[in-house]
Formats: sequence, C-alpha cells, structure tokens
Amino acid sequence: MTAIRTTQPLRPALTPSQTAELAGLTVHDAALIAAAMDAELADSTRVQYASAWRQWERWCLTRGVTALSAPPEAIAAFLVGRAETGLTYGSIEIGCSAIKYHYQRHGLPDPMADAMIRRVRRGLRRILGVAPRVRSHALTVEQIGQMVSAIDTTTATSIRARAIILLGFASAVRPSELAALDLTDITALPSGILMTIRRSKTDPTGRGQLVGVVRGDHPHTDPVAALAVWTACRPVGPGPLFTRIHRTGVVTAIGLDVRTISRTITSRATSAGLDALPVFGHSLRAGHATTAAANGASIDRIAAQTRHRDLDTLIEHYIRPATALSTSTSADLGL
Repeated sequence: MTAIRTTQPLRPALTPSQTAELAGLTVHDAALIAAAMDAELADSTRVQYASAWRQWERWCLTRGVTALSAPPEAIAAFLVGRAETGLTYGSIEIGCSAIKYHYQRHGLPDPMADAMIRRVRRGLRRILGVAPRVRSHALTVEQIGQMVSAIDTTTATSIRARAIILLGFASAVRPSELAALDLTDITALPSGILMTIRRSKTDPTGRGQLVGVVRGDHPHTDPVAALAVWTACRPVGPGPLFTRIHRTGVVTAIGLDVRTISRTITSRATSAGLDALPVFGHSLRAGHATTAAANGASIDRIAAQTRHRDLDTLIEHYIRPATALSTSTSADLGL
C-alpha cells in the first residue's frame, strides 16, 4: 500500500501570546526570539522579498493556487510567465529567493529544490542571460576636486553634500555605512578621525569595525575639516551623523537613508559636468581603492581600509584597472 504524502504543518514564528503554553518560555523570551528572527534580513532585502511575494500571491489568486502549497508546475509557470513579461533573470531570481524564504519561514520544504524548477531556472538563465552590471565609475582625486569646487557651500544642503563626498571618498565606506553613522561613532584625534562602523556587509553580526581618516593636505578637499563644518550645522547632541534638511532649510535630527546618500553623489557629479560617467553611490569607495593602488599603496593596506574579505574581488575590480598600464609588459616589447 502506497503511503499518502501529507504537507508538513506550518510553523509560524512565535508570538508572545502563544508562549504561555510552552514550558520554560516567557513572553519576554518570545519577544527576543521574534526580534532576532526579524533581524535575519537586511531592510533592503526584506523590501524586495515582500514585493516579490505579493506578486506571487496575486498570481496564485488568479490561478486558484495556494501560495504556500503550490505544486512545482505552478511555480515553474509563474517563473516562465515573469520572463515572458520582460523581467530580467536577476529579478526572477529575487522572486525565487522570496518564495523559498516564505516557505522555510513557515516550516515548509524549499520548493526551489525541486528538480523541474531547477531545470527551469537554468533554462531561463541561458535564455535571458545575466545582464552585465554597469560598474560604478571609480572617481579620481581630480574629479572629486571638480565636484567639490562646483558646490556652493552657503547652504546646509551643500555643506552636507561636501562632507558626504569627501568623507565617503577618504574612508572608502559603503553608502549604507555612511547613512548608518551616528555622531557618537566619530572619534576626533589630532591627526584625523576614527569611525566605528557598527554593522556592515562584511560584519553582519555587528561586532564593529574601525576605519581611520587622516586630515587632508589641502583645505579645499580635507575630509575632516568638511565634516567639522557639517557637524556645526546639524542639531546638537547624539543622533544620526547625516540628517535630513527640510525644504525650508531647517536641519532636522532625522537620519538620511542610503538612497539620499547615493542621489547626493550622483547629482553632485552631474552638476560638476561628470554626467557622462556612471557615477553612483559606490563610486567614492571604488575611487579610493583604485586611486590608492595607482599611487602605490599595497593590497594589504587597501584591504584593511576597504575591509574586503575577498582579495580576489579587490584585485579584479579595483587594483587591476588601476595598475594594468603601469605593469603591462607591452612596454618591454620595443614597439
């Protein structure tokens, strides 16, 4: 007699009200568990997954399929349908990750492990291809100077933009890390500042990383001086380092988000006449690494500053573009 396969029951996350019946657990225990589970995803990933899951739920509703117990054929149909609408392979993969996440969160097996779905995903990858990523232009010192020179520092918005650009370039931190900085994360020293990065891509558990920024040689591009001018503009007391500015010009105590940081960098590059270049939020970090490499800084020193764990990535994306000409043996051919 063939055994009947039953769907594994859902195991939703614990809620404080449910823990009263569980031996050894208190409401406080459940609250801590729920908070820890909620912190497993970055905010940006959570937003992407939520959007993708809503799209999957809407598709299931129109097909009479239950989103959390869909057969592999339904998921495959959803994926190929998304491809037919012109969605990129990367966006389709986000949908796959979102479905997998919600299934596993409810105690269900990973539907993406199904052999047919794996074949469909491999096929879509071949059909659609993986779009080449437009890499952020690595800004040079000259271009940073050009951007700063174009800034009229008579307004708080401009003063903040100057500090973001110079501090971002000098520190090589990510835009998300700039946005997350608090005033208390900055320690002033005679020779510069120390920045405490409380959480980052290479430190997801939040142990904290120190990043040093020395004073600049030129007042016009000194990141420490630019930051001091900005901190004199922001509200007194602890809180986000970079804060929002009301359209009336009033500096608030509300922190900037990463999108505003990135938009600031892109818009200031455009204002400086660099609009033909793909300047994005990452351009400051990339520019620091390539400029340091071109000026002879060792890979170890650059990696210590950028906090890259994968040296191959650092070399391929930053070091090699900066040193390809100076190390080329084509100069030894006598052409």
